[in-house]
Amino acid sequence: MLAEKTEVAYKYLENFIKLLLFAFFMEQKIVVVDFSGTLIQPFVAEQANLKRYALLGISKPSQEEHKKLHGTKKHYDIIKQHVEKNFGISDAMQISFVQSYGREIVLSGKDVKTMMMTDLFRNCMYAVAREYGKKIFVTGMIASLQRIQKKGYKLAIVSGVRKDIITGMLAIVKCPLQFDYIYAQDPVLSRDDNQQLNNELAKKGKIAFLIGDKLDDLKPAKSLKAKSIFVTWGHPVGNETSFADYVVKTPKALEHIIS
Repeated sequence: MLAEKTEVAYKYLENFIKLLLFAFFMEQKIVVVDFSGTLIQPFVAEQANLKRYALLGISKPSQEEHKKLHGTKKHYDIIKQHVEKNFGISDAMQISFVQSYGREIVLSGKDVKTMMMTDLFRNCMYAVAREYGKKIFVTGMIASLQRIQKKGYKLAIVSGVRKDIITGMLAIVKCPLQFDYIYAQDPVLSRDDNQQLNNELAKKGKIAFLIGDKLDDLKPAKSLKAKSIFVTWGHPVGNETSFADYVVKTPKALEHIIS
């Protein structure tokens, strides 16, 4: 009888703790910030891509063409073609890897090409971060986000960039802002889109605002019942202004919206 009562008491305690944790997370209001072109200046990824082009022997595009390719991600196809040409990796290949702790996985040649492509991008992004330091950040963005954080909001980076690229760059430049959450891509870019990443983040609390420079950054706001904020200083692809709840030209303007 005593054992049964003890078990029931533990069950009640367990459920009570779960309710407390649920209430804690649901009370959290989260502000989502895109990384490339929103938190960091657009020239950073542009310069990293030019370095990657040089390594692969790709002709340097015009400035206008480069910006257009970068905004639409069409440069991915060009880079993958040159990865195959330079290293002999084709989509149909099957290549085995041993991960940490001895677990073995098999990747297709297509995934390996993506990993090689994003490995090169990581290395070049690190090089640009080392060269420019804190100048990679959009002027005033860190200070504005710090003030927003002091209002009680949790800050999250949600990005289609690899997570090791983001965390590595923040470490290299000694970013003075501590983000509460970072949801980003893996080496083979297996996450479908920003919607998937934001849905995962939404388990941590209420996403109140999404800040981004492209339509894909802002679209998840609808299903999440959040407000979308388009920043004009990045790599827009079109229709951002008509879609967004707010349009801002300076980081300072974010503080007036996120009160």
